[in-house]
Amino acid sequence: MKEITAGELKNKLEAGEDVAVVDIRETDEYNDWHIHGSSNIPAYNALTQGRAEALTDQIAALPRDRPIVAVCRMGNTSKMAARILESFGYEAFSLRDGIRGWSEVWSEARIPLAGRKDATLIQIRRNGKGCLSYLLGSKGRAVIVDPNLDVQVYMKIAEREGLKITQVLETHMQGDHLSRARELCAATGATYLLPENQRVTFPYAPIRDREKLHLGDLSIEVIATPGHTEESVCYLIEGEALLTGDTLFVESVGRPDLEKGDAGAEAGARMLHHSLHDKILKLPDDLRIYPAHYGRPIGFDRVPVGALLGELKSKLDLLKLVEQRFVRTVLSSLQAKPPNFQTIIAINEGKAALGWSDPLDLEAGPNRCAVR
Repeated sequence: MKEITAGELKNKLEAGEDVAVVDIRETDEYNDWHIHGSSNIPAYNALTQGRAEALTDQIAALPRDRPIVAVCRMGNTSKMAARILESFGYEAFSLRDGIRGWSEVWSEARIPLAGRKDATLIQIRRNGKGCLSYLLGSKGRAVIVDPNLDVQVYMKIAEREGLKITQVLETHMQGDHLSRARELCAATGATYLLPENQRVTFPYAPIRDREKLHLGDLSIEVIATPGHTEESVCYLIEGEALLTGDTLFVESVGRPDLEKGDAGAEAGARMLHHSLHDKILKLPDDLRIYPAHYGRPIGFDRVPVGALLGELKSKLDLLKLVEQRFVRTVLSSLQAKPPNFQTIIAINEGKAALGWSDPLDLEAGPNRCAVR
């Protein structure tokens, strides 16, 4: 039985190699989060009980002209699946560490800034987790926004682009993944800028509504958009691109119950409605928005996750609702919270330490930061 690592599978998919990825987890888990382009044969429970027919009964539908990679939660039951596939003559692999390991796979997509040939804007995506961060560069300096990957990822990209990381920004305190901002600042000497708040226990440089930050020739305007969290902000880059954090996604808006809990969700939803209608939706329709999360698996097409604001005004019904209906709809649409979100928030606020915990274990699971 052969294994393949998440990095090796990433390289094959990124290179366009013809690989069939078969996820054997149960349908609800698969629907929550999975590898882009994979198919689902829900055989996990049966295989753990020794009932191989859950897989063998469906083997005939699998392609024989390409390798098959079996995927499960942790990379154990997928070994059983790969052995069964091999016994039927397939070239089969088990994904080592399963979907858990896939959660740290990342890719890049460049975002053009019209008339700014000397500027660099790169969306850095955790393909399996849906978390999005950004590198903005100009005149030899770079800002990282919402870092959620190992700090070496950002340092190597900046070095490749001929940039020095001088500032690290966050749109808000995240609830579904660990922030790498403090670690990145420690490694690079960058300044850590946060929306002014009373949540964190560590020093930072506060930024405020309508403040303008400068990076080389670029201007970044801070727009306070409380709702998802009280300190949430968006960053407007040269009037061309808006980094919206978890305020506005390409398929929904940010949920208001992660910071203040269920009891504070209604007040958060009201704040969010005001932020959207008083701040964001008044901006030009041709403005492109780029969020901090995406609710679907991300492939390797190098196309940035984003949308024109005008398109979102037309397609997202939530944005068309008056305040009271918006609040009722948001509150009735809240689903399960992100796994381990309370622990993750406490660590991000500096109120708890990671200790011996494995970040992949804490972050395992889908991002659930949006209203569904």
